[in-house]
Amino acid sequence: RLTKPDGTPVDQFARLGGFGELMLVHQNAVVTITKDMPLDRAALIGCGITTGMGAVFRTAGVEPGSRVAVIGAGGIGLAAIQAARISGALQVVVVDVNADKLEIARQLGGTDLVNAAEVDPVAAVKELTGGGVDYSFEAIGLKATSEQAFNMLDIGGTATVIGMVPSSQKIEVRGMDLLSEKKLQGSMMGSNQFRTDMPNMVRMYLDGRLKLDEMVSARLSLDQINDGYEMMKRGEVTRSVVVFDS
Repeated sequence: RLTKPDGTPVDQFARLGGFGELMLVHQNAVVTITKDMPLDRAALIGCGITTGMGAVFRTAGVEPGSRVAVIGAGGIGLAAIQAARISGALQVVVVDVNADKLEIARQLGGTDLVNAAEVDPVAAVKELTGGGVDYSFEAIGLKATSEQAFNMLDIGGTATVIGMVPSSQKIEVRGMDLLSEKKLQGSMMGSNQFRTDMPNMVRMYLDGRLKLDEMVSARLSLDQINDGYEMMKRGEVTRSVVVFDS
C-alpha cells in the first residue's frame, strides 16, 4: 500500500483517492469497459452517474408509468432524472432554485420544472401530479429538502434520500403519514453492483439513451483543479472533468 518516506500509511478516500496521475487500487475496484467509450465521459459514471441512476434503478426500482420528482438538479440529480426517463416514468418533476439548472434538467428528461425559490415545492409538485408522486429523490443533502421529498409523496409512495444529510440533523415525518404506507429510505452510491452497472451505463451512453456530453461543462488540467472547485461552488458547472495529457 501507499506510504510516506517514514513508513506512515497514506489513506485513500474510498480506497481509491483522486486527482492523481497514477492510482494504486485493489482488483475488486476495477471493471473493464469497452474501448469505444471516451474516457472523459466514462469518468462521470464512476461516482455521480452511478449514484443517481442507481438510486432510481436499484434502490427505489422506479416502474414504467410512474410519477417521479427529483429535488436538486446537480450532477447526481440529473443522473436520477435520466434514469427516471429511461425507466419509462410518465412524469418527471424537477425541483431546484437555479433556473439554468432547471433548463438543463428539461433537456435531459424533466417533464415539469419547479423553481423552489418562487413557489412552495411540495404544493407545486402535488398540483402538477394530481396529488403527489410515486417516487421522490432528494439529491442535495438537507433536512428541509429530505422532508419535502417525503411530503410530496402520494399514498404508497417512496422517498429516497441520495444527498448526504449532516450527521447532526434528524429528518422528521408525521406519524400519521406512515399509515398511508409512505416510505422514507436512503441510498448509498445507488445500491450499485458496479461490475454490471458500469458497463450497462456505458452501453446506455453509446446507444444514445444516457446523455453525458451535455453534462460536461468544463474540461480542466490537473493544475486547474482549484478553479474547478470554485466554479462548482458558484453553481456555474454541471460537471467539470480533469483531463490528463496523453
